[in-house]
Amino acid sequence: MKEIIKYFEKREKFFFIMVAFLSTAQIWLDLAIPQYMNQITTLLNSGADDINSLSGAGIAMLVCAFVSVIVAGILGYFSARIGAGIACRLREAVFHKTLSFSLEELKDYPTASLITRCTNDITRIQSTFTSAPPILFRAPVTAILAIMQMGFVNMAWTIDTTVLVFIMIVVCIWIMKKMRPWIFRMQSRTDDLNRVTREHLTGLKVIHAFGSYDYQMKRAQKVNDELGDAIDKGQAYYALVSPFLTAVSSILSVSIYIIGAYLILHSDMPSRIGLFSDMVMFSSYVMLVVAAFSQIAVVYTSIANTTASVDRVTEVLLTDIRITDGKESEAGSESEDGSIEFRNVNFKYSEKGGRALKDLNFRIDKGQTVAIVGATGCGKTSVLNLIPRLYEATEGEVFVGGRNVKDYKLKDLRGMIGYVPQRSILFSGTIAQNVDYGDNGRFRATLKEIKDACEVGQAKEFIEKKEGDYNARVSRDGSNFSGGQKQRLSISRAICRDPKIYLFDDSFSALDFQTDKRLRAALRKTAQGATVVIVAQRIGTIRGADKILVMDQGAIVGEGTHEELLRSCQVYKEIALSQLSGEEVSALETASSMA
Repeated sequence: MKEIIKYFEKREKFFFIMVAFLSTAQIWLDLAIPQYMNQITTLLNSGADDINSLSGAGIAMLVCAFVSVIVAGILGYFSARIGAGIACRLREAVFHKTLSFSLEELKDYPTASLITRCTNDITRIQSTFTSAPPILFRAPVTAILAIMQMGFVNMAWTIDTTVLVFIMIVVCIWIMKKMRPWIFRMQSRTDDLNRVTREHLTGLKVIHAFGSYDYQMKRAQKVNDELGDAIDKGQAYYALVSPFLTAVSSILSVSIYIIGAYLILHSDMPSRIGLFSDMVMFSSYVMLVVAAFSQIAVVYTSIANTTASVDRVTEVLLTDIRITDGKESEAGSESEDGSIEFRNVNFKYSEKGGRALKDLNFRIDKGQTVAIVGATGCGKTSVLNLIPRLYEATEGEVFVGGRNVKDYKLKDLRGMIGYVPQRSILFSGTIAQNVDYGDNGRFRATLKEIKDACEVGQAKEFIEKKEGDYNARVSRDGSNFSGGQKQRLSISRAICRDPKIYLFDDSFSALDFQTDKRLRAALRKTAQGATVVIVAQRIGTIRGADKILVMDQGAIVGEGTHEELLRSCQVYKEIALSQLSGEEVSALETASSMA
């Protein structure tokens, strides 16, 4: 909770002061009402016919009740501002924190879990901070002052009330303690349900295509039953609170009247009127005490739920960021060349896992086009991920522009790079907004620059056929575009950035051969002077590269041009043989025999 409190601003602290002040005022008003009731009862029982005294006490009681209602409304406003303020800042903090996550941190937090933490958990925290402060200020003070007032009325009634209130507190604490583990389990099961629901909605095409309705229903039903079981167990304990408090309230009322009847029967006539008035006032105080502890029990339950949410939110906020800024920017003559170098680089995705990359040593000079090929899972994407520091090398050093990537500020390093990942990512908005994506670390593109980038990326043709062309809407995740169109828009986005280094991670796989050829030809003209690294499966895509790195099981097993590798690298030769035509295979075999 300490981590949450530091997100309060001065205005929330002021609101807390106002809540404390108004709660105190409301307590005074609530405690004044029984005293006026006692005054009216005494006057009536004494046979007094002073209408002014009766009406004065009655009007004062009504004024106290009316003002108390107004104070409660103002109190609710300030409490709502406290809850809304902290929720707003927590969502912003969690979002900002996740932006600083590398891919390594994201492995610890599934998407469904992060969504639950940003929505359900923070909403629960907001609800608690909205409802809890007035009760936490008012209820204990009301209970203490009411019990003190009881002590001045009659000690027998006070002892009776104190014993029953003590029993009530002990039982409520026991109930809340039993609830707590089920609350944590409920949060975890909510994550699971969000995950399955998200997979169901995003994978609906596959579910329909394979007719796996029953299987998907069983998955959803399993996590839903587990969530329902956690809720049932937690609510079963919580359901005991209300009837228990009602029972205590009833027992208190009956015991007060029994004690009162005994005292009245064993007292003289003049004292009976006073005892009866005291009993009415005492009953009112008892109701205030029971109501106060009932509110505390409800708030405690809310806090028990919120504690789990607070732990989950602070877990994200306190996550150690493994990849942090260096102290230098990209400015300087060394960083202008866009070269890339790996020196003795090893990389593992986890401590217990094997090495994904093994002893990599290579250099890519400024302006070179270098391709990386190899079987699926050989480490090609891992190489690209180390360049912009999406992951950190386990051992060895990665250099960009002659400088260790760890020395750069992340924004400056990534501002030098145009990266196109394997899975094309588009954001809701317009085509122009996706191509010139936000604050890209370099500049904001003009419409002409966006169009030029799309022309190079071979996206111009289908964009201008759409209604609104560059202002055409893009659905979430680009669901209104085909795979090839999304890929071309992603490539156009990297080109629009005009980077020093282009990283293409199997980014041409959804393109037909003619589009692939045109795109590469246009890119060669546009990216003159820039370093280009291409991960690809097609030999046709990479055969014109200045240098090709062949990878196998995380290591480089071949390096050279297309022709050199055909003669010297068996792994590359096998890849080429699986893709080339019959005539090309014959020529390849002839060249190999001559070599």
